Amino acid sequence: MNKTITLEFPEKKLEALSHFLKKKDTTINTELDYALARLYEKTVPPTVREFLEDTGSDGDSPQNF
Repeated sequence: MNKTITLEFPEKKLEALSHFLKKKDTTINTELDYALARLYEKTVPPTVREFLEDTGSDGDSPQNF
């Protein structure tokens, strides 16, 4: 099951960020997905990650929180 995260961010900063990420052939969503994956790996203990993978509880599937 996927969840959605809603964030507030200043519009002009979001436009600038999107503009410069586009020059690097990436998007805000791609960068946020990467950052969330790194945060997950940093925060969730390896034993819990392994359990989720073993039980098929969305362990490897992309998540929206």
